[in-house]
Amino acid sequence: MKQTKALVEGAIMISIFAVMTLFYLYVPLLAIIFFMAAPIPIILYTIRHGLKKGIAAGAIGIVISFLIGSINGLLSAPMLIAVGVGMGVFYSRRQPGQAIITGALIYLFSFLIYFVVSVQLFQVDILGVAKESIDQIMPMVESTLKQSGASDQDIAKQLKQFRELQDTALNSLPVALLIFVTLMSFVNHWFVRPLIKRFVPDMPALKKFKDMRLPKSMVWYYLLTLLLMLIQPEKGSFLSLVQTSAFQILFILVLIQGFSFIFYYCHEKNISKVVPIFAVVLTILFPPIGVIVRIIGIADIGFDLREKVKTNNSL
Repeated sequence: MKQTKALVEGAIMISIFAVMTLFYLYVPLLAIIFFMAAPIPIILYTIRHGLKKGIAAGAIGIVISFLIGSINGLLSAPMLIAVGVGMGVFYSRRQPGQAIITGALIYLFSFLIYFVVSVQLFQVDILGVAKESIDQIMPMVESTLKQSGASDQDIAKQLKQFRELQDTALNSLPVALLIFVTLMSFVNHWFVRPLIKRFVPDMPALKKFKDMRLPKSMVWYYLLTLLLMLIQPEKGSFLSLVQTSAFQILFILVLIQGFSFIFYYCHEKNISKVVPIFAVVLTILFPPIGVIVRIIGIADIGFDLREKVKTNNSL
């Protein structure tokens, strides 16, 4: 009976996923909404029937997506289904915060995989195309500056600033990508939250910022990235991009964990909220302070500093 029920629900959820795939592939005006909503049926099915059945339903969903949308369906479906299964597993464990983090990480790694595939298999370097586009604009900018009557010295100065701005923008892409995938995961959570209450009535609310905990494996990822930074690849190469992207993303995650612990510590010690807020502002104004905050974040992840704070409070 249970097996039949799982098969019926699986067929219904896959059908809903297929309809959403049709809409986001062929109805441009509604594409974004249905793209963000597509993981919902997989999330709900995984909550109801577990990881293995969720993966099985997802595999069928990928095949159907390919039949519906050819290569476009095949490129998008694995990411959306992986997000659905990953988030569904943690929702079933009553861990909505971990569900959002998992969804963001799956989006992040999916986009990185797409980038690697586009470069290695199709020789389409998105960053290279962006740089070429900017380089094509440079003569127009120079011509405009000359027509304005600027001196050669001023023109050279303006062009230098423009190139520095270009480098800053390109180097900020990993950070922008991290923010983007986090927002995508939050949107998935916002879409599915009303439905989850029917499937999991006792689902807890999201934890406060002070209670945020990254997985312990994050320490090893951070240390591995630091070791990779010792390698000196050619500037602008693919390896250089991977190094920079990984370091910036993990830098932000560990920094956020450090701030989370500072908020937690101040709360446990009944210290005014002004203190942790001041710490955040001070770090933004004086970035070198971020080194201390990152060390705190790593220690919190790896050595359970919060447990030590709790132990001291109970004495």
